[in-house]
Amino acid sequence: MSEKPNKKVCIVTRYNETLDWLRYIIDSVDIVYIYNKGFNEKFFERFEYEKNKEKIIIKALPNVGRIDHTLIYHILEHWDNLPDTLVCLPGSVMMCRNKGYYLNNIIRKVNFVGSRFSGFYSPRFYKVSPRFNYNIDNYQCEGICNRNDNPFVKSEYVDFQAWKKALVDDRPMRYVAMRTMFSVCKENIQHIPKKVYENLLTSLSVGDNIENGHFAERIWAHIFRQYSFDTKVTPQLTENES
Repeated sequence: MSEKPNKKVCIVTRYNETLDWLRYIIDSVDIVYIYNKGFNEKFFERFEYEKNKEKIIIKALPNVGRIDHTLIYHILEHWDNLPDTLVCLPGSVMMCRNKGYYLNNIIRKVNFVGSRFSGFYSPRFYKVSPRFNYNIDNYQCEGICNRNDNPFVKSEYVDFQAWKKALVDDRPMRYVAMRTMFSVCKENIQHIPKKVYENLLTSLSVGDNIENGHFAERIWAHIFRQYSFDTKVTPQLTENES
């Protein structure tokens, strides 16, 4: 399927979830990419796939890096034909009420994502604590159907800030967006050097249950929104935001 310009594309990272919730978003986007990292292909029970299959592309990916790996893979794979708006969602979006609430907000506002200052929307968007750090010693998925008990892989970097400095930048970080559930415009994606995404993809390819993944989850607001308020471009806006 060839992608036309000026489109809204949603990417969904799936492990073993049922994706019947696509019925809530299918009419709000032009294409849905389902990246399957699980071991079964029972994607739907009640969703009318045959009716909507012209809008759905399914692709298998190695089970590494979870949703953040998928996002970067898609950006690099489609660097020269990114849509105007890219929506990023986990397959587990209906496993808890909060994620369903976030999904509703993202889809309600998908048509309002513009560029630069309005080019990124996340329903879980916060200012960073001055003492932020995101180290974690162990983790298992919240959803039972996605737990595989694979060992947790600590980062090769001493902490989040060392990881960020090595792979992304050493700029002060003011914002964090949780869950890797958001929409972002093409301009804000491509504002970042391609090499940064390549660095991140390598970092997220070392396993499926990894500390680097927790670091990556917390970098997107910095990459996709803060750069739009760069002091070289809009010093007054940056001052007000800080």
